[in-house]
Amino acid sequence: MSLSGKLPVVITSDSYSETPLSRSNSFAEGAGSPFDVYSSDDSENYDVEDSINITSFGDDDNKVNDFGLRSMRKYSDQDPSSPEFATHKKHIFILTSSGRPIYSRYGDENKLAGFMGLLVGLVSIPSYSEDNIKAVIAGNLKIVFSIYGPIYMVIVSKTTETVEVLRSQLEYMHSQIISFLTISAHQLLIDKPRFDLRNLLNGTDSFMDRLASQINRKPTYLLNCVNCMRLNGSVRNVIGNIIQSERGSRSLFFALLLAKGKLVQLVRPKKHILYPTDIHLITNYINCIDQLEIGEEAMAPICLPKFNNNGFLHQYLSYINDDVCLLLLSARADDFFDLSDTRDRIVKSLKESDCMRKLNNWMQKENYSVDDIGIQGLLHFIYKSHTTSQMTSPVLGPPYSISNTQKKRLFRLYETMHSRVHLINRPHKVYYFGNEFETIIAWVTPGGFELYATFGPLTPKQVAIAGCNKLLRWIEQEEGNLFILHSPVW
Repeated sequence: MSLSGKLPVVITSDSYSETPLSRSNSFAEGAGSPFDVYSSDDSENYDVEDSINITSFGDDDNKVNDFGLRSMRKYSDQDPSSPEFATHKKHIFILTSSGRPIYSRYGDENKLAGFMGLLVGLVSIPSYSEDNIKAVIAGNLKIVFSIYGPIYMVIVSKTTETVEVLRSQLEYMHSQIISFLTISAHQLLIDKPRFDLRNLLNGTDSFMDRLASQINRKPTYLLNCVNCMRLNGSVRNVIGNIIQSERGSRSLFFALLLAKGKLVQLVRPKKHILYPTDIHLITNYINCIDQLEIGEEAMAPICLPKFNNNGFLHQYLSYINDDVCLLLLSARADDFFDLSDTRDRIVKSLKESDCMRKLNNWMQKENYSVDDIGIQGLLHFIYKSHTTSQMTSPVLGPPYSISNTQKKRLFRLYETMHSRVHLINRPHKVYYFGNEFETIIAWVTPGGFELYATFGPLTPKQVAIAGCNKLLRWIEQEEGNLFILHSPVW
């Protein structure tokens, strides 16, 4: 992590606009430990009054009881003195304002106390002039800071990602912490600066690690949108109507049906929406809970920061088959059996209406390639609809499907193009880029869409633009199958 003798550039808050943080005074009632999963076998023992009691933890309780979880993490034996530690291209550090470690993507947090103290010192220097440090740039090394009250988020990166992209990744990591503890964690650290927040985050490393990996490779995080499964629009509408009609419990807020990790349908209250950030946290939870068999059920609390960062919803999870998952979000912790009955009614109706068979058939062909579209020179594209906050893209073909290196290189180019068209001071509506491997056009219309289209390196600019227009016409024709255009409400 040496600065290689280059003069660093320090960026402070003068270059960025800040979003004020809301704070809460207490944790919500009915919240269990963030990693507890209640299955149908033990739900009758689930005490509704169980909650995270802040006042029960004193300064003498700042010992992390790992239950062997942290020792199983990859690279947990590394620390700043290890030669391998500096070889990682991107580190993520989360700490408190007093320098207590909360999370590190690599290494054991217990061995990083001195390094965390150095990061606190870097944050403190500009604060004497009532300013906040945002980034330190030295050559290809970027150290990016995001300050969320008493929680400091830091990325140390040697990738080509811009400061803006790295800051958005830190926002996701902060949202993940809030999903476990609610925003009340901020007030706890304000009242007790020396408190070790890992006491409340035991067992959540797998969630944090997976999210850190996903934000580094998934365009849905970059574009802050949801990836929907390609499905016949009429089948999708019938599925939504079935879920809507089988609500049952009046405390049920949201219902999501997912297939192969993609959103099939979403049903919500009339006056509320579910933001992409919150959906990403939900899907991250689902992907980390991989021990459930078909028909088994689980329930656990989750805070959705964009929906309400002050309290918990309780997510009921059940797999209908190997690839189809039903998730129900309730305001009540004791809704397990009501939600289980709702699940049974939904599954029965899906089978009786033949929707399950049709859904299974579409899962076999939902992936499409650029060859199916028939545009000359088109290698890949990503399309985001601003009105629905949903995206679509084909499966990767050659040369990007050949190796992970090529795949990651393309994603880094998309990140760069995204930063160019979203520059704070000088945004671009159309941005053209070419190198020896590909030609990329980024096209943004405010309130309309974002398109990132990749063509072969020898594709002329006018041909690429004509290809983009043809692609937009194809998406318009297929939008009923590509996106959720009508989300049922109750």
